[in-house]
Amino acid sequence: MISYKHLKPFLSKTIPSLLLLCALCGCASSRPEDTAVPAAIDSADIDTYTIAVPGLSRDYNLLFLTDSHIVLPDETTDEIRDYSASRLEHFTMEGPAPSSEFFAAWMDYANQTRPDALLLAGDIIDSPSPANVEYLASAFEKLEIPYLYAMGNHDWTYPWEYMSETGENEFRPLLAPFMQGNTAIHSLELEELILVAVDNSNNQIHPDALEEYKDILSIGKPVILLLHVPFYTESLLAETSKVWPNSVVLGGGVHGGFYPNDVSAQFMSLTTAADSPVAAVLAGHVHFSHESMLDGEKQIPQIVGDAGYKGKGTAIHIVDASDARQ
Repeated sequence: MISYKHLKPFLSKTIPSLLLLCALCGCASSRPEDTAVPAAIDSADIDTYTIAVPGLSRDYNLLFLTDSHIVLPDETTDEIRDYSASRLEHFTMEGPAPSSEFFAAWMDYANQTRPDALLLAGDIIDSPSPANVEYLASAFEKLEIPYLYAMGNHDWTYPWEYMSETGENEFRPLLAPFMQGNTAIHSLELEELILVAVDNSNNQIHPDALEEYKDILSIGKPVILLLHVPFYTESLLAETSKVWPNSVVLGGGVHGGFYPNDVSAQFMSLTTAADSPVAAVLAGHVHFSHESMLDGEKQIPQIVGDAGYKGKGTAIHIVDASDARQ
């Protein structure tokens, strides 16, 4: 368990507003009072995976979060106000605490446990509302470790501007400060690893990412690839089909996934090539955890993280392959 002293000023101001909003929306009676408490994290909230990489001189620890769907009340416009209220009700009822509280708790956890990096696989905010973006900026200001953030579809869209030109020109740039100024691709280089975040939030690899991805792969260091939409595997598609009526994986079009366009096909081929330095793919989007192997000349593990709005997170331990065999 961890301390939440830094949450008190925020909670003292926001909890009364959240409770009032739930009452107005008719959801107060749907949620027991004993669940309306500040978020807490313990080992039961954390899935743990180990990735073996040849030639490492030390272990690396990563904290991996996805699909937090942070949503705060916002009065900017009537449309944003109504949408934020409905989404706040939805995620408050589905999770044991508001998603914003869980995210703040994870930031505190990261500062205490000091992993080598925090990886965020998109849909961290539920929409690019001013309140959500401001909250995100405030949370990252308190973070004391490096982080990498792959764009999710909710991060930069509203339902009435879904994947639109307005979204591209007005909303996507709001996330750029959290992505080293490049929402298509950016990276974080550790001593012996390169962590790479690539945007595939519209179900295809962003075209601006391909050439830089080639350059990163040519460096020769092992790569951990971070995406929002996971790549197709047979077992993952089977599980998503039980939950989602439409495809939510990139690839495997003939089986029910999204058919990759030329850029995505090249990107996926590079990732699973026999000489690829990619050691693992981390993704989100589907709101449950899953591990499987990508098909290709080189089999690569893909780890899909459970949803942060449920309070879930993932610990990734990267170890030398010789240690993993012992």
